[in-house]
Amino acid sequence: MKNLFIATTFVLSLFFTVSCNRSDKNNFTVNFQINGINNGWLIMQQRKDGNWVKIDSVELKNGTAVIKGNIQTPEFYYVIMKNSRNYMPLFVEPGNITVTADAKTFSHPKVEGSGSQIIYESLINKLNGFDTKASDLGKQYQKAKKDNNDALVQQISDEYDTLEDEKSRAIVDFALANNKSVVAPFVMINYSYLFDLDDLKKVNQAIDPSITNSSYAKSLKDRVNTLESVEIGQPFVDFTLNNAEGNPVALSSVAGKGNYVLVDFWASWCAPCRAENPNVVKAFNKYRNKGFTVFGVSFDRDHDKWVKAIADDSLNWPQVSDLKYWGSEAGKLYGVQSIPHNVLIDPDGIIVAKNLRGKDLEDKLKELYK
Repeated sequence: MKNLFIATTFVLSLFFTVSCNRSDKNNFTVNFQINGINNGWLIMQQRKDGNWVKIDSVELKNGTAVIKGNIQTPEFYYVIMKNSRNYMPLFVEPGNITVTADAKTFSHPKVEGSGSQIIYESLINKLNGFDTKASDLGKQYQKAKKDNNDALVQQISDEYDTLEDEKSRAIVDFALANNKSVVAPFVMINYSYLFDLDDLKKVNQAIDPSITNSSYAKSLKDRVNTLESVEIGQPFVDFTLNNAEGNPVALSSVAGKGNYVLVDFWASWCAPCRAENPNVVKAFNKYRNKGFTVFGVSFDRDHDKWVKAIADDSLNWPQVSDLKYWGSEAGKLYGVQSIPHNVLIDPDGIIVAKNLRGKDLEDKLKELYK
């Protein structure tokens, strides 16, 4: 069951080609009408490495506000109301855009003047059905686990995998059908944890030349290049990060030295990672004397919590982190967009497997050390 309870997919690094200001060079205008609220602030922002980056803000007066700016190609933003958790997904493109929303249903605006928004919403409306089914399966899964009904747990897991495959096919088909819109590469990157390299390459090759200069098309191309560089059969990509004591440690200090090395991407805050750690510890203890080791890479940002998790989970192998959360430089090199994630490197420094968890890790090591 690939992603049913992976808590950390996440999420997309958005790129910034926009300058939202009140200059004479503005080429877009977004007119907001928010019913049910008179005053307040609207904040336009994007996501980068798991963090919110503010692009612009404007004061609401009598429920209306205007944001102007300059962009080269359509850009995706989240618009939020200050001191509220409500957010509005919005594709902005050159021209005049009108956004009408209700304070109680802020996340579902009526948008006119943005063709990209219309295309995006057509996909989201389709995906809502998949997400509803996934949520229902999640509840059934939790109950089956609580009841120790292993057969039902496996059945639900299989159903979820089938649903996830159907969802990924729907997104790929959408992207291929809308290859002249920046929404196509945007959604492929946004949901890239669902796709294998072949799917990403297929859409990347189909992108129309008219949008190849968009940030999202460039991001998709970069994603393909990154995954190709760390595909099974490729030499490992080296990196150096600090250990918990602040000393630099290179992956090459253990990889390519005649041992099998599992590069384990995790974090103290990641519940699925912590649940998987006992399996990694068991494998490490069983095969360490036969030439197997682990190289941990944490996506933490709190040093003390990272160190405590290492001790609590008995992770007795090299551990490194740059404490950059989803901005982890090592994570970027290996195209990691969800954790737990791991890569197995053979004695010659060649990547031979990925994402071996639970019994799969045990079975692979048993095969290698038979």
